[in-house]
Amino acid sequence: MRLREVVAVLEGHPPSVLPEGTEAICEAGLTAILGMPPGLLSGRRALLEHAACRQAVLERLMAFGTVLPALTGNCLTPAEAAAALAANSPRLRQELRRLAGRVQFQVLVQWHTALVPTRTDPDQTAEDLRLGFTHRIADALARVAEQHVNLPLREDMLANQALLLLHSRTDDLDRSLEQIDALWTEGLRIRRIGPSPPVSFASLNFRRVSSAAIRRARHRFGLDGPVDPIRLRALRRDLLLRAAEAERAEILAAADVLDLLTRCAASGGDLHLVRIWSEGQAVPSDLEDAA
Repeated sequence: MRLREVVAVLEGHPPSVLPEGTEAICEAGLTAILGMPPGLLSGRRALLEHAACRQAVLERLMAFGTVLPALTGNCLTPAEAAAALAANSPRLRQELRRLAGRVQFQVLVQWHTALVPTRTDPDQTAEDLRLGFTHRIADALARVAEQHVNLPLREDMLANQALLLLHSRTDDLDRSLEQIDALWTEGLRIRRIGPSPPVSFASLNFRRVSSAAIRRARHRFGLDGPVDPIRLRALRRDLLLRAAEAERAEILAAADVLDLLTRCAASGGDLHLVRIWSEGQAVPSDLEDAA
């Protein structure tokens, strides 16, 4: 069966009119929007056009509710997508609830370095000025954002942040940008991008789980046959409390695999486990809370 790229997951039934080139797969009260895989494209221009079209699809889907975007390159067959929705439905619903009513903005603030000497008094260097602007810009944005991610900066930039905030606070963001502009109207250039789905804060990654990985997880927990969810939780807690810190991530990963089996009938074949990716966060956090 043909592979399709997972673009996003929404709650409920699919939109009445889908963006061109996409299809919807429904399972367990969730909808996956599938599009053309990027692997069929060749050349930098084609890939850039694909990325732009993909972003346009995500923004169109926002009209139908909370959107969980997927990382580019997550390709499944429609049947695999349906099975992944069913097996990962509790985790997906948890993220949909957490992000309900929230959107992402990107804010870039550049400054005209050629004008800096005109703003510098004898006791203030250009670096002093830059640091002062940077701190005041960060404070202004922090007042409206629930979360933020610092994105890479060019030499002429004072700020490049992805912000997660309630859609209802868009006007508050505009007022914060006006305050930033007032710091140095003739020398700052501000760009606001959005609203968009929270691609920097909660992008989905569908990881294939092989039969071998399932066997290793069973061995770690000493489980054969059907996996009982209540017993699994008790074993996970016991193992985490007794394990060294370096082992806890592996225990949690094995527990996720076995937890997947409790919701998926196709336990003899490959499964897909959803991971939530955030910009700048490469390792699991809050392992003590998980224990």
